[in-house]
Amino acid sequence: MMRAKLTGKSGMAAVAPARARQATARAAVHALCPARAVSARRPERSVRSYSAAQAEVPPLEEGSVAYEKQDYAVVELGGSQVIVEVGGVYDTNRLDAEPGSTIKLNRVLLVKNQESNDLRLGKPYVENATVEAEIVQHKKAKKVVVFKMQPKKHTRSKVGHRQHQTTIKVTKISV
Repeated sequence: MMRAKLTGKSGMAAVAPARARQATARAAVHALCPARAVSARRPERSVRSYSAAQAEVPPLEEGSVAYEKQDYAVVELGGSQVIVEVGGVYDTNRLDAEPGSTIKLNRVLLVKNQESNDLRLGKPYVENATVEAEIVQHKKAKKVVVFKMQPKKHTRSKVGHRQHQTTIKVTKISV
């Protein structure tokens, strides 16, 4: 480590590390030019953080969707579990039904009734629970490109795939 000799008032030699000397040089530059007071090593970062007390949330109006308590259910749909609410629109794997028709989903894993604060959990399914939904449309999902290659072999294959999907709208949750 480099050391520099400093002479104080008493004339005695004192040894200070090189970093201290650099710090005093930086302080002298900052005193002459306050605009360069920010260290080049660590620039100041602007941090934006908001607490819940700072956010102004308007009160809920009667009749709004957020004001009304929503019932919800967890159903098995297209090989996956989906949390559904009345009026919600969901995409699932293709179902064999015509657009505009109504289907009943019997594989209900959980039902929550907000009015009575009743939660029913099935083992594995809730008995006598159904979710009615309307088929809105059939469509294809976004294309997924599968690209395989072996380096140095000039072997490449590029295959695209679009999954067939059905859009449904939940109309009723009953227990």
